[in-house]
Amino acid sequence: MTEREVTMRWRKPIGDFMRDETPEIDLEGALSSGKTTACCWKEFNSYQEMPGIHGWIGRYGDGETQTKVRPAFEQVCQEAGCIPRWNAKELAYEFPNGSKAFSYGLKSPDALSRYSKMRGMGVARIYNDQTEELPEDFSLELRLRLRQPGFPHQLIFSPNPPNVTHWLAKQFPSNNSIPNRRYYAVSIHDNAHNLPAALLQAALQSFPPDHAKHRSSILGLRGMNVTGEPVYKGAFVRALHEVKLAYDPRLPLEMGLDFGKHHPCAIFRQVSPLGQVRYLGGILGQSLYLDDFLDLVLRYRAQWFPDPIALKECCDPAGASNPIGVDMGQTLRSKGIRAVYQQDSNSPAMRVAAVERIAAQMRRRAADRQESFAINSDPERWLTISESATTLDLFLADGFEAGYVWDEHMVSVGNKQVRKPKADGWYEHGQVCTQYLELNFGSAPPKPRVQRQSRMPMVTGEHGWMG
Repeated sequence: MTEREVTMRWRKPIGDFMRDETPEIDLEGALSSGKTTACCWKEFNSYQEMPGIHGWIGRYGDGETQTKVRPAFEQVCQEAGCIPRWNAKELAYEFPNGSKAFSYGLKSPDALSRYSKMRGMGVARIYNDQTEELPEDFSLELRLRLRQPGFPHQLIFSPNPPNVTHWLAKQFPSNNSIPNRRYYAVSIHDNAHNLPAALLQAALQSFPPDHAKHRSSILGLRGMNVTGEPVYKGAFVRALHEVKLAYDPRLPLEMGLDFGKHHPCAIFRQVSPLGQVRYLGGILGQSLYLDDFLDLVLRYRAQWFPDPIALKECCDPAGASNPIGVDMGQTLRSKGIRAVYQQDSNSPAMRVAAVERIAAQMRRRAADRQESFAINSDPERWLTISESATTLDLFLADGFEAGYVWDEHMVSVGNKQVRKPKADGWYEHGQVCTQYLELNFGSAPPKPRVQRQSRMPMVTGEHGWMG
């Protein structure tokens, strides 16, 4: 494909991807974003431009490789007018210039020889489609297969956007902080010029902004690859509730802590004198130990919210009350954190009760006619922090909007079936912090301090009325 054809067919960011020679690339895209077609064209161009180069294209499973990847690659070859010969014995496409593209699935039917389909393969290019299905250890093995001498080496992954906890998010951080690795995110809008208008409209109708999969399926972004009905659907309206908020040191500052299995979380809020519940900021840890995480929380708390008139702290009862043999309370106390908790905060009944109270706040207005529920729109106040990176991430608002969903399974409470939010391992942590805050401190406006006047002394005797 010529430079002009690339420019006409591919717009940014795929146009940049087509020319990118970075050794390792992760191209993540929404539905119908054109990422598979773009990858196939990039591979075809490489085989044409570098005679004798060898590569591999495919998916983790062999069936999907045969029915999805190979037809897409053959369609590109046909459009380009250069159809290679299929060598069934070697499972490879052979081009007239001596280039060769192997194509088969990597998954071995024998668990004892897990990497048998990769062993012995020495190529200069690797393109793995639907990489979210690939186990992380295979990604490490694939890198060792890039060993054909005399050619530049390149590894291309092309997944649907995974969750932020997926190994791809760690190997290819969104800020591109790791040398020789490059991450791209492609939305359906980036490929709209190649799509029928009816298809684009159908996709937008299927995954509207309040749908749990809008972020991944339409915008091509990581983080909200969940299935289910949003817990606060119909209550949380981002355009109304996400606003610029300022910290007021004259009001008590409340902090909710969730220990999390791998992702500890802290959320900060204040309640205004007129009854507005204001979520000011939060920090979500990514595979951090609690001790290290708390040091970060205290540092940011002092920086963001200095010298509050009062400080109120609450936490997850699991661990703090020592039901699992791990005394998290001792860790908190060593940091000067005196957190309270309700013993039954994690019970299904209490969790649903907290959700109902928060949803009611979203539907009310405070005494000054502002929305009773508000969340800070400043991205600088919402962070996800790992050992290697600090990222701006509106995780709490994303969870309120669509990421925090109802579990498909119900739970029995008092012989009645009750809905429960899904434990997704990511959005749940910020959400349960808001529930701990609500269950422990409520949302009533703080009572004003009344200066009590001393009573007049009772006068007795000849001058007193009680004489």
